[in-house]
Amino acid sequence: MERWPKRQGKSPLTLAHFEGFFRLLPARGVSEYSWTVEREEIEARGHDLKAVNPNAKRNEDTRTPEELLDIIEAKGKKVAEALAALRVLTEKKV
Repeated sequence: MERWPKRQGKSPLTLAHFEGFFRLLPARGVSEYSWTVEREEIEARGHDLKAVNPNAKRNEDTRTPEELLDIIEAKGKKVAEALAALRVLTEKKV
């Protein structure tokens, strides 16, 4: 029986800690420390295997078309004012 080395405090992991893993990896071998569960069993337990964060905040634009048009109109007025100010500045320099 292969024993896993006990981990102590701050001692780093070394390649020796992974010898059993690397020995079993090519053939996807199984040891007494392995655990596998069939997908059907996981789904039967009600677990969701999708790679989606259920706690993520949705970044959705909830503004109405009317609100968007109002914003565009207001920004358009600011742009028109800025253009008018630039025209005045350029006319004075000529």
